[in-house]
Amino acid sequence: MAIKDPAVAKTALRLFVRSRRKELALEHPEADWRVVDVAREPLTRRFPDPKGRIAAVYHGLGSELPARLLADWLAEAGWTLALPSVEGADPEGHGGHMVFRLWTPGEPLVRDAIGLVAPAADRPIVQPDLVVAPLLAFDREGRRLGQGGGYYDRALETLRARKAVFVLGLAYVGQETHGLPDEPHDQRLDAILTESEYIAVQED
Repeated sequence: MAIKDPAVAKTALRLFVRSRRKELALEHPEADWRVVDVAREPLTRRFPDPKGRIAAVYHGLGSELPARLLADWLAEAGWTLALPSVEGADPEGHGGHMVFRLWTPGEPLVRDAIGLVAPAADRPIVQPDLVVAPLLAFDREGRRLGQGGGYYDRALETLRARKAVFVLGLAYVGQETHGLPDEPHDQRLDAILTESEYIAVQED
């Protein structure tokens, strides 16, 4: 019997897709450099002059598809980089909000409020033009299943209320999951980048 409550359905689905992502990470250790090859043409076409623009990437955790080589290529292409930082959460990881702080590859990182590595608190908070987001699962309508904390959804909602921002999900192709459950607060992806395909959700 299908689960009708999308929040309950997401919780049940996470148990499966976390395991699947671990398997994909082991099966495709080359995926991080392959995504760079896939990304070059569509991102260059969409952002022909990235100088002065800010791209928020992420520091890969566990089985997340690493974004470091993509970050290096973005920096070489002229983007200024940023990383997410969760601030204001309690010791159990509840509450708080995500911001994006400037980051240059090689700079030391610290632990944020939920224990993830992030730029130090004295690094400037910025509003990126491009956000590269990790995920557990995606579909071709731009739905994204995250870890469940809601940090990206809230941060993207705030960003999109202020400016145009392009949100790119980074994932193994095997993370595609048809018909993901959807809630009103969920922020859709504009495109998905995998090791074999760039999937445009919002056409130019």
